[in-house]
Amino acid sequence: MKKDQLVTMEFIKDAFSLFNETSEKLEQAYHKLESRASELCSGMNEKETREREIRLQAMGWMVTKIVHDIRNPLGSIELISSLLQKELTGDQDKQELLGHIIYGVKNIDTVLSNLLHFTSFPRPRFEPVNLRMIIDSSLEVVSYLINKKDINVSIYVAEDIDIYCDKALMRQVFLNLFLNSLHAMSDHGDISIEVIHNRDNGEIEISVQDTGCGIEQEDIDKIFDPFFTTNEKGSGLGLTIVHNIISAHNGTINAYSKSGEGSLFVINLPSQGG
Repeated sequence: MKKDQLVTMEFIKDAFSLFNETSEKLEQAYHKLESRASELCSGMNEKETREREIRLQAMGWMVTKIVHDIRNPLGSIELISSLLQKELTGDQDKQELLGHIIYGVKNIDTVLSNLLHFTSFPRPRFEPVNLRMIIDSSLEVVSYLINKKDINVSIYVAEDIDIYCDKALMRQVFLNLFLNSLHAMSDHGDISIEVIHNRDNGEIEISVQDTGCGIEQEDIDKIFDPFFTTNEKGSGLGLTIVHNIISAHNGTINAYSKSGEGSLFVINLPSQGG
């Protein structure tokens, strides 16, 4: 084996090791947050409510530090993996490994953003943004899983639909909805994204539909609750963050689903913001 091949394999080995270590740290932080949030959400009087706010603020600082510590090595892993992918175009096995690493890094980064938004939700910074651009950039993040599962994605969005929103937060909405759909599907499923601009009332309706396992009727009213999940690998925060972001944009989100028949999420937003 050549020296450069040894270096590449050593990097991939180290990257996987660091990736697993980072995942474990994130899982520990998540369980700690879930435990503390559960304690803080019990019935309290006014004094206890104030104390809860102080503890929640401290929790936010803790999460911010954890996220910072985790994101530093993740950025290096993604950068080097992307560079190696460009160099190793002829090696399909290494391409697959590196693709897995890059997707894993992006997936962890999404979870980190969810943790941050849950503990200290940012005030939206509104600006005119092209909606199709946000959708495409969000799909790019999960493209590895889309290709791996052979998922067909259909997009029905006019190129000229702009929305007055916080670009980063709206991207988080689509990322979480796409991940929710992808985790609910086995191979060869379908995701459909449709956007309708009602110029009469100025609202934009966004629909994301999948052919996944669906949601039990007794669970449909709980899916936006913090830490509620039917997926053993899920954090239970993704849809909560989606709901919070849409609410902060003066919009609404509704879910329609039947077990075994897939799910449909419908978002309604004012095109000119709140």
